Amino acid sequence: MLTLTERTAQNGMDIADELRKGNTQALRKVHDRYYYPLCHFADGLLNDLPAAEDIVTEVFVILWKKHADFSTIQNIRAFLYISTRNACINYLKKLQRYSAMRNGLSKFLSEDYSEFALNDMIRTEEMQQVYEAIETLPSQCRRIFKMCYMEGLKNPEIAEKVNISVNTVKNHKVKALSLLRNKFV
Repeated sequence: MLTLTERTAQNGMDIADELRKGNTQALRKVHDRYYYPLCHFADGLLNDLPAAEDIVTEVFVILWKKHADFSTIQNIRAFLYISTRNACINYLKKLQRYSAMRNGLSKFLSEDYSEFALNDMIRTEEMQQVYEAIETLPSQCRRIFKMCYMEGLKNPEIAEKVNISVNTVKNHKVKALSLLRNKFV
């Protein structure tokens, strides 16, 4: 039986192979795995979530145009993070030219900021692991977990949307949190 790390590596190779062949489902898997962590990373650099989302979307378009160039999931991940960082730098430079964020670029280019950026990358990688763990939850648990913790809905709102009791919502949340805790212990 393969460990989680071995399965992830094997899935990464399969995804990279399929992406290289032009499989749009592989692109969807890469998108689902890295979109939110990249948005978080870019937002940390820009402090502008809509701009961060636009940049990450453009990076995925570039990834698709170059899909045949990547042999491993690590190459894909490195390309996504480096391209996102470079696009953020270009965005800040553009804003600086228009005098909207003069301090943003100088802060980004300072030596002190590089340590912050590294810490932010580490936090982003950890968030990616959390997103991946959430995706392994049973479907109803995952759905309720996302509605509660990602969409910010209250238990009665979730119960009404899913057509279950509030106690059942609570039970699913407890089960989801317990399963996630077990994955990270």
